[in-house]
Amino acid sequence: MRTFLAPGAAALALAALCASGARAQGLDPTPASQCGERTVTVQPDSAVADSRVLIRFAAGLASDTDDAFLARALGKLVAERIRQTLSIDVRSRGVSGGSGSADAASAVAEGRVLGVRYVLVGTVQRRDDRSVIDWRLVDARSGKQTSSGLASEPVGAVDSLVNAMTSVMTRALGRTATKPAARDRLHSRSPDAILSFLRGLAEVEAFDRARLQRADSALQRAIVLDREFIAARYRLAELSVRQLDWVEHSDRARAQLVQTGLWSIGAVLLKEPYDPQALALMGRLYLHKGTPALAQPIVAALRALAPDDPATVELDARVARALGHDDDALRIVRASAAVTERSIDALMVRADLERRVGDRVVACRVLNRAIALDATHAPAYVWRAIVRSNLGELREGWGDAEVASRLGRADWGELTGALIDVAVRDTVRARTRVKPLMTASSLDSAGWLDLVLRAAVANSLTTPAAAQQALLRISCRDPRRVGLANEPLLRYLRLPTNCIAPSTKMATGAN
Repeated sequence: MRTFLAPGAAALALAALCASGARAQGLDPTPASQCGERTVTVQPDSAVADSRVLIRFAAGLASDTDDAFLARALGKLVAERIRQTLSIDVRSRGVSGGSGSADAASAVAEGRVLGVRYVLVGTVQRRDDRSVIDWRLVDARSGKQTSSGLASEPVGAVDSLVNAMTSVMTRALGRTATKPAARDRLHSRSPDAILSFLRGLAEVEAFDRARLQRADSALQRAIVLDREFIAARYRLAELSVRQLDWVEHSDRARAQLVQTGLWSIGAVLLKEPYDPQALALMGRLYLHKGTPALAQPIVAALRALAPDDPATVELDARVARALGHDDDALRIVRASAAVTERSIDALMVRADLERRVGDRVVACRVLNRAIALDATHAPAYVWRAIVRSNLGELREGWGDAEVASRLGRADWGELTGALIDVAVRDTVRARTRVKPLMTASSLDSAGWLDLVLRAAVANSLTTPAAAQQALLRISCRDPRRVGLANEPLLRYLRLPTNCIAPSTKMATGAN
């Protein structure tokens, strides 16, 4: 990847990453800009902070690929189970590929920045047919270890291992865990299905096509090995939405993903027909199918079942947007601000809506909160970089572009950097960046965000024909296409009314 970060911006990016979540984390920020904060001091203890936890799992052997995927998958499962069954604030998912991240001292230091009470660290290993977690629970304020232990279960009994880690937090917090939903219970008669499920889960948060397709194959294999594996079916539906969101834009590939997702989530709803998360996922799939009218009854059902669930608010706003009612969508997310702060997806919807109506400061601070919830969500850095450049915070914007490139896709960093180049009138550098990204093969393999950014750069360089070529690749059925007319980055551009099929079919192979 070409270097595009301005001098000193890497350090600023790290400072911004730590400080940007300060306000959302219950910290007292010292303002240094309209969007971010550069210095923070921890406020006195609060009841809210007492229930925050940071989880850091790592592979027992950093070079062992089995340990690495197991650490990522178990870290994600434990964080989600603790968040859902104890209703506490898990500030960072326990995902790591190297043993250094499990070091208690570094994890405690990070926990103090994030304002958490407890830090749960562990090393994960697979020993023969067993999964083992050597864990420690540390009080982030004092740095003292409160408990430790060794949890070991057969590979096929992952749910017991996750429950054991949840019990660590129930004892520490003095709370009682609720029963997990059927979609979260990891029961399978096949140990091989469990392993395949974990391999898929370790890749599901990627943003590149290759890793997401590996996750797709692993989850589908888990279902083939055990047709009753509901957790695998739910994750496959989630993965279908993620692929539709970030990597696939050809009609053929999108149709296959929608079919796979609906088939998978339908099996989950047969077990639990009133599961809000599963219903919301079905609504998202109907939106990607290009049929928002089918998602409207789901929104109505969710309003009755779970009006305060972030998934309800998010889907409600997305349906309004798909119908061309951005004003209604913004009203929905603003009215439920306290609810949306618990969901990174809902926050991203609100940030985009605020940016479009010109409230860049609010948009930037909403993105800060999104990054506080998940510091690895690359698109949040892309949009914060763009908003910061609009606010004149160019060095911070370059820093965010660098982070987006490392966490997500190299193209995102280059394209975001090009937009900032244009903002400082360095069009020569911007053209150099974008030229290799505007070839037919590059456009055909690009996802939604990639295409929008390409069009935005081309539009800012006053090459409307190139911008239109990028937008032509966006599927006519993509629910986000209707919103292009209100995209500030495409202002004054005549939007194409038709679509073209990519010359290279990027089918997923899902069934």
